[in-house]
Amino acid sequence: MTDDYSEASEQPHSRGVLIAKAATRPNLLAAHTLSHFNQVLGKIGLMEMAGELNTQINQLQKGDRGRAEETLAAQAIVLDTLFNALAVKSLHASGLDVQATLLKLALQSQRQCCLTFEALSAIKNPPAVTVVRQTNIGQAVQVNNGKTDEVPPTDLENELLEITHGERLDRRAKSAPIPVNQDVEAMEKLDWAQKQSR
Repeated sequence: MTDDYSEASEQPHSRGVLIAKAATRPNLLAAHTLSHFNQVLGKIGLMEMAGELNTQINQLQKGDRGRAEETLAAQAIVLDTLFNALAVKSLHASGLDVQATLLKLALQSQRQCCLTFEALSAIKNPPAVTVVRQTNIGQAVQVNNGKTDEVPPTDLENELLEITHGERLDRRAKSAPIPVNQDVEAMEKLDWAQKQSR
């Protein structure tokens, strides 16, 4: 079975398989898209575009971020130009609704420009990564699952204590009256009718 697999893998692929592999390669798909959208220098060959994309992708994979920085910087400048152009165009708009739409687009361009600068800053100055090592203090814990001597349960009744700690409160005992503040006089009688007439 393994011999059949190795023989099949060594056989040359059919033309249809090769075309399918080429058609799904990211650099060829991107080259096809670029050739349709980018008409600055006229028609560009698909294979030449794919070769240039391969070069730039390889640089990125090696850690060279020059292309990414250049792209973001250029896009931020374009977005800033777009913001200013739309803001000026909104001043000459014929109606209030057109002016509001142009200003909304201008502010969206300004926001996107700000986000592009933030992305560029993150590439130039990546955030520091802090590695926190967790100490597992549970390694020294000993678990004893064996039977131990039975400990009698403690009496956990709700106890009300007297002033002296440890004495039980006896509700049946009668306490003597406290002799403090015994010179209390009766309150004066009020005549409400006479008070209200004043």
